[in-house]
Amino acid sequence: MEIDVFSTDKMNNTTTLSPQSFDVSKLPTDFGTGRFKDLLVTFDNIERDFPFTKQRSHFPIKCESLFIITVLKGNIWLNINLSEVVLCGGQMLVMMPGCIFDGQDVSEDVRFFGIMIDHEYMETMRKNVGLNMDLTHRYYTYFVNSVSQLVLDNHLQMYRMILQELSEGDYMYKKEVIQRYCEIWLLKNISLNGRKDYQRDMNKPLNRKEQIFHDFLALLEQYFSQERSISFYADRMCLTPKYLSTIIKDVSGKHGMQWIDEYVSLEAKALLRHSELSVKQVSDQLNFPSQSMFGRFFKKMTGYSPKQYKLL
Repeated sequence: MEIDVFSTDKMNNTTTLSPQSFDVSKLPTDFGTGRFKDLLVTFDNIERDFPFTKQRSHFPIKCESLFIITVLKGNIWLNINLSEVVLCGGQMLVMMPGCIFDGQDVSEDVRFFGIMIDHEYMETMRKNVGLNMDLTHRYYTYFVNSVSQLVLDNHLQMYRMILQELSEGDYMYKKEVIQRYCEIWLLKNISLNGRKDYQRDMNKPLNRKEQIFHDFLALLEQYFSQERSISFYADRMCLTPKYLSTIIKDVSGKHGMQWIDEYVSLEAKALLRHSELSVKQVSDQLNFPSQSMFGRFFKKMTGYSPKQYKLL
C-alpha cells in the first residue's frame, strides 16, 4: 500500500509527522477480502496471508473511516494518538474517524479480522440503531475491549455473513442488506459486551489543548445548525478566534471552519439520502438563508448539487 510523503509539524510542543487523511475510498481496489463500493471493506488473515501484515511503514496514518479489528490470537503493537497500544487475542479495537495510528509490529502467530466503514455510512447506521454517542466520542477516539469467547464467536459469525454478502453479485437493496448486517453486529456487540457507555479508553488524561478541542466539538454538535462561525464558539469558550483556531489545527490537523463545514455537510448528506425531506426542507432545517446558498455550499463540499446527491 502506498503511503504519501509526510511533513513535520508541531503538536503539543513535540515534533511529529503530520499524516495525510486516509479512508475507504483511498484503499487499493485489491485490499482486503471483500468490498462494497467506497462504503465498506473487510480484511483478515484467518485462512490466508494478509499481504500488508509484514509491510510495516512506521508512518502515521490519519484514519477518516470507522476501523474495527478483532484479534483471535497473537499480538499486534500499534501507536494510536501518541499512545502505545498492544492488542492481544480476544481483544477488539474500535478506532473512530480522526485517530492517528501506525503499526509497529505483529507476532508470527497473529490471526485477526476487521472492517473499515465509510464515515457517512457509519453515521447512518448509528442513527438507525439509536446509538447516542456525542461528537467527541465519534471523532479522535479509540476503544479497546477484551471480549468473551461468546462475543468473539459472534463477531466472527457476523463477519463471515457480511463477507458472504459482499461476494454476491449486485442486486436491489444490497447496500441496505449489508447495512443491516453491520447494524446487527453493532447491536449484538453492545448487548453481549455490556456497553458501559463506550467510555474513552485513553492511557492518559486530556491535556489543555485536547480539552479545548473536546469542548469545541461538544459545542459544535449542539449549535452547528444555527452557528457556523468560529467566533461564536470562541466566545462561548472565552477564547479568541485565532487562539481557538490554532488549538483545533494543532490537535486535529484540521482548521475549525473545516470541522464546522464538514459536520454540516455530513448532516446534510444524511438528511438528503436517508430522510423524506425535500432539498428546501433540509436547507431550512440547517438554517441556510436560502435554498440557493445551501446548494452552493453543498456543491462546494461534495461536488454534487443536493438534487443530484439525493438521486445517487
